[in-house]
Parts: sequence; C-alpha cells; structure tokens
Amino acid sequence: MKRPSLFGRFAPALFIGLLVTTGVQAQRRLSLNDALELGLKNRYDLQADAVSLALTENSIQKNRNNWLPEVNVSGDVRYNTQLQTTVIPAGAFPGGTGNGEQRLAFGTRNSTIFALNLTQPLYRPEAKTDLAIVQNNGALEQEKNNQRKTNVKIKIAKAYLNVLLKEIQRGIAQADRQRYQQYFDLSAGKYKLGALLEADHLTAQLNWQNSQLTAQKAEQSYRLAQTNLCYEVNIPADTSLVLTDRIDAGQAEAYQTTTGADSVADRTEIRQLTLQLTDYRLREQKVLNALKPTLSLYGNYSTQFLSNSFNYFSDSWFPFNYFGLQLKVPLSGQFTKKTNLQTYQLQARQIELNLHQTRADLTNELRTAETELTNASRNLQSTRASLDVSRQISQLQQEQYRLGAVLYSNVLDTEGSLQTAEQNYIEAAYHYLVAKLNYEKALGKY
Repeated sequence: MKRPSLFGRFAPALFIGLLVTTGVQAQRRLSLNDALELGLKNRYDLQADAVSLALTENSIQKNRNNWLPEVNVSGDVRYNTQLQTTVIPAGAFPGGTGNGEQRLAFGTRNSTIFALNLTQPLYRPEAKTDLAIVQNNGALEQEKNNQRKTNVKIKIAKAYLNVLLKEIQRGIAQADRQRYQQYFDLSAGKYKLGALLEADHLTAQLNWQNSQLTAQKAEQSYRLAQTNLCYEVNIPADTSLVLTDRIDAGQAEAYQTTTGADSVADRTEIRQLTLQLTDYRLREQKVLNALKPTLSLYGNYSTQFLSNSFNYFSDSWFPFNYFGLQLKVPLSGQFTKKTNLQTYQLQARQIELNLHQTRADLTNELRTAETELTNASRNLQSTRASLDVSRQISQLQQEQYRLGAVLYSNVLDTEGSLQTAEQNYIEAAYHYLVAKLNYEKALGKY
C-alpha cells in the first residue's frame, strides 16, 4: 500500500488552521474611538487632504525664499559684421585741423562678455505682509481640513451608532421569535390534545412564521449596517466587527453636562471665520505697504573680450565691476489705494457680521442639543423600564398559558403590549443616539 506523503498527512490540519487563523483575523473588536482613529488613518480622501496641507507649507517656504539673493550668470558672444559709425561734430576737439565733422567706426569685430549678477532685497514692506498672508492661508487650510475630518468622523459615528441600533433591533426580533416559537410549541401540544381550537393553533403558527421573517430582516439590516461601517473606516467589507460600546439606559445621565456659551469658541467654524477676517486685515495692510519705497542692493562682476579675432587665449580680456543701491518709490498706487482699501474693509465687515451670527447659531445649537439629549436620555430610561415590566408580564403570561390558566387571545394582547414597549424603546434609543451625536458635535468633540 502506498503511504501518503508528508503534505497529504498534514494538509487537513493546515487547512483547518488556516480557516481558524482567517476567522480570527477577520473578526475585529472596535470601540467608537477606535473606529474614528481607524477611519482617519485609512480613508484616501483624508490622505489627499494631507497632501494639500503639504502644498500649503511649500507655499510658505516659497514665500520665505523671496528674501534670498538673486544670483545669475550670463554670457554674450557677439560678432559685429559692420561696426556702428560715430559722428564727431566739427570743432569738438580743441586744436583740430579740420572744420568739418568726422565719422569714425569704433569697436572690434568680436565682443564677448561673461557676467555675474547679484540682487539682494533690503527693504520690502510688502514682503512681511505677504508672508503673514500665506501663513494665515495655511492655518485656514488646516482648519478646512479639520472641518473635513469632522465631517468624516460624524459619518463614521453615525455608521457605528447605526450598528448599535440595528443590534438592538436584532436582539428584540430574536427574542420575539424565541417567544413565538415557544407559543407555537405549546399550541401544537394543546391542539393535539384537543385543548386548543384550530384557529388559535394556526394563529400561533402564523405569528411564529412572521416573527421568523422579522428576525431575518433584522439580521439583514444588522449585516448591512456592519458593511457600511466597514466602508466608512475603509476596511474589508467581510470583516466581522464586534462593537464594544453599548447603549446603556442606566448610564444615559452621564452625558448630561452643563455648558455655557463659551463652549462654542473652539468650534472650527469660528476659527475659520476668524482666520478669514485676519486675511482681509492683512490685505488692507498690504495695500498700505505697497505705497512705501523699496530698497535693493545690486552688484555685477564682468569680464569682456574685445578683439577682431576669436583667440580667447590672448590678453584681450578686460574685467569691470560695479555695485549700487536701487530705490523705488511707487507713485501710481496712490490713485487706487482708496478703492482697494474700501474693498477689503467691506469684506472684513461682512465677515465680522457672519462671525457674530455664527456664534449665536452655534450657541443655540449647543443649547438645543443639550435639551434634546436630556429629554432623550429620560425617554430612554422610561421606555427601558417599561420594556422590562412588559417582558416580566409576558413571561408570567406564558407560564399561565402553559398551565392553561389563560386563553391564547390573552397572550396575544400581552404580546401586543410588549411589542409596543419594544418599539417605543427602539425609537427612544434612536433619538438618544442622534441627540448624543448632535450634542458632542455641538461641543466640538468631533
């Protein structure tokens, strides 16, 4: 008999180990904070925003480079096919012999110049303002990036909380299916013994089948919510997530805090408007600085070859150099100063008004969110208490039905009350999750 190979003997074990390892890797425990950090790390749109910030920083460095001296080397090789004629008027030179003008052609056929030029700005009033504007724009771009991060965090938080909500709905649907399964089993036994009408038996069967369909839909919604959360944090869609956060009605009051109007001062909306206001103020200053003179140092070192030949190794090289200060005083800017200043002043005034209104809006948003969270947490606690009582009554009713003390119609009435309590709890949990998210958003936690 042929003995199995080494791979054949260990292949089943390796295959089972691979399946176990894959299952462990695919399952991931995730808190809300973990989901937020993972999403910020993995999402491609936020990585693109990081590149945008790098470009902004590059603009700042580019502006700083404007203070560096400008140094360039130039070369000019010229061959004069016809020399320029110069006319010397008669009597230009004392003691001349002739009375008529003289025409002379000065120069050489070959005129080659190599030069080193340097320009160094010494005083440019606009330069400091330009740098401040670029830096302010960089800070504004950072705030816009923070705003985009906030929007992404909110989407991730909504997806995470939606999974928690669907988990509650799934748990309730599974509990309902289990109860209706028990009712159906009891009804089937009673029906065989002739202690239950056929209509009640069929009703129990229909309720059980409907509860199975409801549980199936709840499971599908839960899986879909998990898939959407995987998408928002940019991880494989088949990852099995185990959320560690829970909706606890007993801890709902822990999120209640007293906040003042100053709590909105750190919101990115306020910081963005403040930076926009700073930008217009800086541009006003730039208009005024543009009217001030500028001063630059310049210098040149050149060597010139003058000869009728191209023998660059001869002694026909003649160096020369110079340096100087250049002062420029703008004159035409005086005519446009008033209109340019008025433009930026009006824009700054507009931003100031928007800033006041935004502060009022955010303060009202915070107060409204705090009130809604307070109400939602109370409703969550109340509906949870009602749900617990309804479940106790349902258990008692089920036991009485088992003993034959109540009719199935009474059981259905109790189940109707329990389903109402369950629906109220799900609705309260939904409003609580929304209110909690809006409250933390209003505080600037995202």
